[in-house]
Amino acid sequence: MIFLAWTVVGFFQFLPGIVNGLSWPFVASKLIEAWAWAILTPAILIIDHKLAWAENSIGKIVIIFALLSIPFTVGHTYLSAIIQYPISQIWWSPFRNENYTIYYFMASWQMFCAVAGILQALKYHNDLLENRLELERTEKTLIESRLNALRLQLEPHFLFNALNAISSDVTTNPRLARDMLENLGALLRSSLDCKERAEISLAQELELLEHYLSIQRVRFGDRLEIKIDAAPEALSMLVPSMLLQPLVENAIRHGIDGRISGGTIVIAASPSSDYLDIRVLDDGVGLPHDWRLDDSTGIGVRVTRERLAALYPESAEYCLTIGRRATGGTEVAIRIPLHRSESDGHEATV
Repeated sequence: MIFLAWTVVGFFQFLPGIVNGLSWPFVASKLIEAWAWAILTPAILIIDHKLAWAENSIGKIVIIFALLSIPFTVGHTYLSAIIQYPISQIWWSPFRNENYTIYYFMASWQMFCAVAGILQALKYHNDLLENRLELERTEKTLIESRLNALRLQLEPHFLFNALNAISSDVTTNPRLARDMLENLGALLRSSLDCKERAEISLAQELELLEHYLSIQRVRFGDRLEIKIDAAPEALSMLVPSMLLQPLVENAIRHGIDGRISGGTIVIAASPSSDYLDIRVLDDGVGLPHDWRLDDSTGIGVRVTRERLAALYPESAEYCLTIGRRATGGTEVAIRIPLHRSESDGHEATV
């Protein structure tokens, strides 16, 4: 590979000279000079590798290669002359005409400086790429740590609310409380299965949500109606794990729980162009007139917003919106970038 590379260099060196006619001694001269560098290149590479200790100091590298340029330049000049000497047509060889020695020496010195410069440029380029990769890995680790911290805030909050709801029925209706605890256990097991993944398929998310809804169905009975309207092609799309549960929980606690007649919650999902649109709608009491998303202090909404902003920074401005419905109640709209889960078998089964 080294000889091939230097042959190409020699080709480009004699190429301008053939404009006035091809002269094979001139071509041979340039190729021999290039091949002489090919012989010396392994030594240059070994020395460059040994100088790893000085990589952090540009000044030391410049001084060392400036000193090395003299023996390598002299070596290349006389190595080329030795190889060229048997070809009598190369009359400008240093051993045949001493007046050309200085020209060979200067050309060899310039070539050595070019080789040394290219080596250092490639090395610094590789270091730059490695530093960028390391920075990206560090940023990814920080984002994952932040997402884990946010989820650790979300799970105790949900668990406390669920246990609080169950505790109210422990004495009055033990069988009902036992059924709710079984559903809670199933939900926690499913949640642990997804703990190491920031994103899961929408089908898995709906399966996870179903355990939570089972608890609420036991608690509310006929007062709570749940409708899920997810397009089949949306089921394999990736969404943040535990995305829907806090939103549905808010709809139940703040929208449905206070109404004697109960209410209906609709979870809809459909892909559109490059995004997956998810909506959680309820026909409950609705939002206060002075309510604003930026002023919300609820843990569920705040953590959901932060998780979406961390996962999809390019879409953070319109990832989550919450507003009043014209017919009464509240609508939560989520728009996240569209990307598909690699495993479609589970989603099809669900």
